[in-house]
Amino acid sequence: MENYVVPDHLAMRKQPSQERTRRLVEHILDSTLSLIKEQGMASVNTNLIAQHAQIDIASLYRFFKNKEAIFFELALRWFKKVQTVVEERNLRQANGNIVEYKDSAQILINELPETEIMLVSFHELFTHDKDFKAMESWHRDIVMQHTKLSFRENGSTWDDEALTSICLYLYSFTRNFMAGTIGCSPEEHLHQFTWYQVNLNQIRKMVLLEDVPEQFLR
Repeated sequence: MENYVVPDHLAMRKQPSQERTRRLVEHILDSTLSLIKEQGMASVNTNLIAQHAQIDIASLYRFFKNKEAIFFELALRWFKKVQTVVEERNLRQANGNIVEYKDSAQILINELPETEIMLVSFHELFTHDKDFKAMESWHRDIVMQHTKLSFRENGSTWDDEALTSICLYLYSFTRNFMAGTIGCSPEEHLHQFTWYQVNLNQIRKMVLLEDVPEQFLR
């Protein structure tokens, strides 16, 4: 998995080198996630995070410069989890098959504890903050690379421009679908997921059966 170069002003002061300090950093991130869920991002600060994590503030500042650095590391952790799921599951189901619902990449990503917070509370950061936008662009490129590789491995001979275009669409389509189903009941989500997968399967058929859109043949 490709590492992301974090900007200096958001980088951790030091990387945890021992299991005990790795657990401490994970605990800080998990406590921050819980606070955002409970109180909203605007009310969260480093003192509150330390209090919620039941650690002294010096332990927090040993690794993080400010709350923005914690938010950034939390987002980066989520992106890496998503990339792992995508790499293992991405578009490998048979054509025409409504994916085994509980084992699909989208469901596994939805079940990550950070996903709802990232799609809702972090939306403004990913939309307007240049550092968070840059990190999502890095993430999007990796997801697209995995998707293109999957298409290639399954026999597609589309050229790079056409594949890049369809993979960019799939990334946006999936992201919007996941954000749009937050708060749905399991039954509602199943219905929406079924139609999402119908669309995904149609796209996959088009790519693998060499039905290239006309604009890419000019």
